Amino acid sequence: MWTLGIQDKSLLSVISKMLKAEIKGIGIPQKGTPQGGILSPLLSNIVLNELDWWISSQWETFETKHKYHVTSRNKALRPSNLKEIYIVRYADDFKLMCRDYETAQKSFIAVKNWLKERLCLDISLEKSKVINLRKNYSNFLGFKLKVIKKGKKKVIKSNINDKATKKVIQGILERIKDIKKNPTVANANRYNATILGLHNYYRYATYVTVDFSKIAFLVSKNLYNSTIRIRNKTGNKSKGYMEYYGKYNFKTTYISNIALFPIAGIKTKNVMNFSQNTCNFTKEGRKIIHDKLKGINQRTLKYLMENPMQGETIEYNDNRISLYVGQKGKCSITGEPLQIGEMNSHHKIPRKKGGKDEYSNLTFIISDIHKLIHATTEEIIQIYINKVKTLINKKSLVKINKLRRLVGNCELYIN
Repeated sequence: MWTLGIQDKSLLSVISKMLKAEIKGIGIPQKGTPQGGILSPLLSNIVLNELDWWISSQWETFETKHKYHVTSRNKALRPSNLKEIYIVRYADDFKLMCRDYETAQKSFIAVKNWLKERLCLDISLEKSKVINLRKNYSNFLGFKLKVIKKGKKKVIKSNINDKATKKVIQGILERIKDIKKNPTVANANRYNATILGLHNYYRYATYVTVDFSKIAFLVSKNLYNSTIRIRNKTGNKSKGYMEYYGKYNFKTTYISNIALFPIAGIKTKNVMNFSQNTCNFTKEGRKIIHDKLKGINQRTLKYLMENPMQGETIEYNDNRISLYVGQKGKCSITGEPLQIGEMNSHHKIPRKKGGKDEYSNLTFIISDIHKLIHATTEEIIQIYINKVKTLINKKSLVKINKLRRLVGNCELYIN
């Protein structure tokens, strides 16, 4: 790893200790990492980075004498003997996409031999095979993928794969079982967290609505029978429920006055790509990042990074930095530039009322606005109104009053 350029001694020390740590029931490992261990994906990315670039050099980044545009480049290279091949990798699980069967067979053998000879790695022959996506499904990360015709084009049809579907059903049934044994708010929230987590992961499948409708049908009888004596007729629909499922008309089940998230309440979300040029490790990539930060005072940002608030959580201090960048260095109320010593990160819902240090519960504002939000006496309120009067308008006042209500103070009226 050191020769690859990973020369952070603290990181290497931590990795070394994790590799040598004793495993319960097994002892000190002599080879590899534990199945499902958190170190495995990190080491996979380090080792297989070379594979990514080798595959890329066969087609995507193959250097040509003439500088083509992307589209014309592909047309120019296809008559050649080069193999048109693309890789999609997640940790140690990857797919290679080729245009024809012959290229796929040659690439399969070449990659298998390259991994063995170059990286001393063996592939799983049970899981590795050449598949024609026009005729059969290919499984990847809990999804199954196939190419289908849509008008004059060919598009991907993706579903939750069979193994993952069984796992999803089993997980939901376990949560229903917990609710049946102990119908508490905690178990209802745990059930909702499970449903939301599944929806967030699988929502990129094009046929996810159909898949979850089938899953909902298969577990609905169990949910109905298990909660028939413990469910409420009415209850509260949380902000999360209304945000994610408020538009659906499914019959709602209430446990301890908590609305359970509907299993079938999901729609496909388009996968949005990001620029491959954005990268911390190249001049071009860093320039893109820096250009996005041009409106931010770098001195103030550096100050925030080097001077965390003492006695506060890591989450709070990290979110302070993210807020400053996210708000482009400006007060969320007035739009004025934030300056060192004259700005505060404010908890929208105070900690004493259950507010947390999460990003969504914080906002960066100038100090005088912060004091005005917390001011309670008429005299103090008037002092700070006079200080910020030239900076605020009707919209600003609405924002201030919203924050004052959240902390338990009365609204302000300014002539």
